[in-house]
Amino acid sequence: MARTITETGSNQGGPPPNEFDDFNGGGGDNHDDRGASRRNSLTGLIVLMCASVMTFSAFISAVVVRRGLGTDWRHLPLPEIFWWNTGVLILSSIILDIARRQLRKGNRVAFNWTWLAGTLLGVGFLAGQVIGWEQLVRDGFYMHGNSSSAFFYILTWAHASHAIAGLLALLYVAIQAFRFRLGPAKRTVVTVSVVFWHFLDVLWLILMALFISWW
Repeated sequence: MARTITETGSNQGGPPPNEFDDFNGGGGDNHDDRGASRRNSLTGLIVLMCASVMTFSAFISAVVVRRGLGTDWRHLPLPEIFWWNTGVLILSSIILDIARRQLRKGNRVAFNWTWLAGTLLGVGFLAGQVIGWEQLVRDGFYMHGNSSSAFFYILTWAHASHAIAGLLALLYVAIQAFRFRLGPAKRTVVTVSVVFWHFLDVLWLILMALFISWW
């Protein structure tokens, strides 16, 4: 009977009443399958983050080597909007984590709108990056102009590409949430998306520290 009620609620477009325990492994007959799927997803996320760390480490190592080779390293003024972007990205991460906690408590409506707010802030971060790049171009700092400019664009573009991938996951969750299709089998993507977004925060803070120190 409980299963019938849950399935009926889902088909009618409303949130099923017993659907909020995914963060503890979920309930129902497919508990083991969902647990295995969750572990696989988190393992894949760890592998992805390790690969990203290795990529950025290689870029940063190249910066260290190139910067130490000569005196032609040109100072690049950091656009002010990059400071605002840092705040926007951190705020987005905080709000997404609040949304995750709301879902864990079963507050579906609060989760939907809070998650959407965090996602829109993520969009704002990427928009701010574009504005910052355009400002640098107007000031005469081009990709091919100097090695310092080239590395700056490479690092920020690499981070932006990761942010776009993360944002696609955030948008997917938002769409599924507002369609009330974010059942236990799909909830792991919430955890994966939030953890990856936090990871992007850390990467960006490291890059900002490098920009302040070396550029």
